[in-house]
Amino acid sequence: MWRSRASSTIVTVPSRMFLSKRAAALAQYEDHDHGYGSVKWSRNRARVRIAWANLLVLSCLIVACHRAVPVTSVPAKNIGPGPIVQDTGGVIAFFKDTGPVVNFPETRTFSLQTPGQRDSLRTALRGERALWRASSPPDYRFLVRTGCFCPGGRGWLLMEVRRGQPLRAWDRAGRSAALSDWDTFSIDGLFDRLERSADHDAAVQVSFDPRWHFPTYIYTRALPGPDMWAVIEARGLRPI
Repeated sequence: MWRSRASSTIVTVPSRMFLSKRAAALAQYEDHDHGYGSVKWSRNRARVRIAWANLLVLSCLIVACHRAVPVTSVPAKNIGPGPIVQDTGGVIAFFKDTGPVVNFPETRTFSLQTPGQRDSLRTALRGERALWRASSPPDYRFLVRTGCFCPGGRGWLLMEVRRGQPLRAWDRAGRSAALSDWDTFSIDGLFDRLERSADHDAAVQVSFDPRWHFPTYIYTRALPGPDMWAVIEARGLRPI
């Protein structure tokens, strides 16, 4: 009998002496049954049986040892959601200003294929940009959202601008976003985009913030057709 130390399972193992006696008894029976002429053959068979008995004892011991090995459960890997972004810089709080806006006040439309409309747009841009530069903070954050016919719309981003250059961007979950040339701007970058539209596009709609005088809504339609459009919204500017 074999008792495992690591578990309460009892494995009954026949002893070697018992199996050997059993094999010897079988050999004597065969000798008696077959006569003296078969003694040598019966002894050989007895040796084979004893060898098989020894192998059986060894196998039982191996099985008992195997059952005695404690099983340690492996904890499952963490497959849950990632860590929550800590809003240490007040980034997520900025996105409270991203509610829907039905109407943009004092939106002006410029049909740039009409004579004189390009000059009118350039004049309006020069005036608003001068007011922006007169009161703009050197470092600031603001929200911007872009969309166009290709690749489509993108969610709100929080931009951080220092000394007139975009430095960092975050999405509404507080994760860092890559800076690119089509959806991350400074305020001066928005004015630059409008000035290029005045030279090349077919139509422009624009409105400006009454306090800071930056563009809050820009809609442009490029030549040759109505499907080539782009929209940019900006709001929530705060000095830092």
